[in-house]
Amino acid sequence: MSMMDKLKELASKSPDKVKQGIDKASTFADEKTSGKYHDKISKGSEQARNFVDKQGSQSQGGQEGQQSPGQQGPNQSGDQSQGGDQPRQ
Repeated sequence: MSMMDKLKELASKSPDKVKQGIDKASTFADEKTSGKYHDKISKGSEQARNFVDKQGSQSQGGQEGQQSPGQQGPNQSGDQSQGGDQPRQ
């Protein structure tokens, strides 16, 4: 499992803890640079928080949107209009 996969998994399981870590890291970096890069740090932490939110919504949407094996989705309507090249019997 790659580092990015681990981060995505962590972000989907406990987004609040990840956001706290992002805030803590950005505050630390801002203090260490005496506010010189405050705008860039703020922008980066905002993007990271948005990423965490996105991962959380994807994992929730993925779990709610799953279909049981017998159900047909929107692309599985059962009509054969897409298979027009098949000979009729």
